Amino acid sequence: MTWRSAASVVLVCLGVGLGAIATLGVVVMRDWQDRVHYAGVSAIGVVLVGLAVLVRESFSIIGDKALFTALLMLIVSPIANHVILRSGRIRTLGDWRRNVDDQIEAQ
Repeated sequence: MTWRSAASVVLVCLGVGLGAIATLGVVVMRDWQDRVHYAGVSAIGVVLVGLAVLVRESFSIIGDKALFTALLMLIVSPIANHVILRSGRIRTLGDWRRNVDDQIEAQ
């Protein structure tokens, strides 16, 4: 077994482990805001799996696509989480600038 194989196995195991923890967190959490935070953790798992492919295949077409996917997840995941949380806050409070401690009118 080469060092590339060993490193890629470790990275895949870590990535799949983070994905499993994120899935468990989404299932266990009661509030939608907590679920979105756990869904963000899964992006790190995808990045680790992409790095495992890159380590295994080096910089080839397959490795480059894995690297591109990992970088795309690093950029898009925080933006998507922010958009989801802001839209949920607008739906809950009516205005995203409203303070959480302000009185929420029952509809």
